[in-house]
Amino acid sequence: MSAHLDPMPGPAAGRPIRVAFLTGLRAGGSERQIVELARRLPRDRFMVGIIAFGNRSALFPEAVQGADRLAVLGRAHREGPAPTPPAVFAARSARLLARYLRAIRAGHYDIVDARLFHGYVLAGLTKPLSGAPILVAGRRSLGEFKDRFGPLERGLDRLSRGRADVVVANSAAVAADTARREGLDPARLRVIRNGIGPAQPLAAAERTAIRAGWGVGPDEIVAGAVANYRSVKGLDRLVRVVAGLRAELPALRLVLIGDGPLQGALEAQAAALGAGAIVRVNGPEPDARRLVEAFDLVVSASEAEGLPNALLEAAAAGRPIAATAAGGTVEVVEDGRTGLLVPVGDEAALAAAVRRLAAEPELRARLGAAAREHVAATFGMDRMVAEYAALYAELAARRGLGR
Repeated sequence: MSAHLDPMPGPAAGRPIRVAFLTGLRAGGSERQIVELARRLPRDRFMVGIIAFGNRSALFPEAVQGADRLAVLGRAHREGPAPTPPAVFAARSARLLARYLRAIRAGHYDIVDARLFHGYVLAGLTKPLSGAPILVAGRRSLGEFKDRFGPLERGLDRLSRGRADVVVANSAAVAADTARREGLDPARLRVIRNGIGPAQPLAAAERTAIRAGWGVGPDEIVAGAVANYRSVKGLDRLVRVVAGLRAELPALRLVLIGDGPLQGALEAQAAALGAGAIVRVNGPEPDARRLVEAFDLVVSASEAEGLPNALLEAAAAGRPIAATAAGGTVEVVEDGRTGLLVPVGDEAALAAAVRRLAAEPELRARLGAAAREHVAATFGMDRMVAEYAALYAELAARRGLGR
């Protein structure tokens, strides 16, 4: 792999299809899906570029390794709580736009695959100027956040939607929500589910060491959650659930792994409930996927989900799952077979599911094994790559581009 920005020959038939992924830089679920796809697309048929918002210092190594070409755009907003002055934001936005257009034109891309709102809006707005004839716009979550949009954001969303050749949803739940909310023609909407590879098993000593780092003994039961510390994830409910079960299940512990604005509030909540000793609120980890197998069970209390990568990773690691039936979660967890599902917001039902998994090791083993088999059959990484490759080839063929 080499990351470079030197000019390339212009589009022509009979050569690899040139695909640019427009993404962020943090090592989150959506970004890792892009990197895995970029790494695995067959190079005899595709040339792959990654164009990333943010600063080069935030690149995670897999992003660099996944691209034939790499461009880093910077950001319009500065880091930290202070707002960016309007004049500064405008200047940075103009520089970001210019860098994006230079990167797209230098790569002579056939297809821009833009995920998340800022990405597909930028790609849609600039499509007439970029020279890239095809836009694939991703939908990775339910669209309730768009209910808060003002007139400008709604207009940008509508314009970018109109310029997309195809909109790809990562779950049936996201596709249904997108069709209803955006009024899309079904012919322009595809479902390609996220991919997940087999988990790399932890050695017994490594698992013991991870748990010891959390302050967990060998006979204690760890309920774990990997999530952004935001209100939609319902993590305050998990804290209340575990705090409420501590008299009945004294061996139960809760470990949260993530990042976000509610980390301090969750720590304060656990302390106020007298559960500070049994609830650990970790910050972000470089690769949380490696830690999931150190959980005994995985819990999700989300109010809304597109297709939760954290639950795919938990299932791939053979972890039993107790989760709210939010959005695409029901495509990962089949109640009673690959995990336990409860209604969104039903704290008592969630507590009952956690209680059952914590108390029944045979049930944990059975559900975890079934979850691993289910994601391998339904959400395999090779399947995802093949479906995207077929979509890109179809779109390029319509324009007489590439192979």
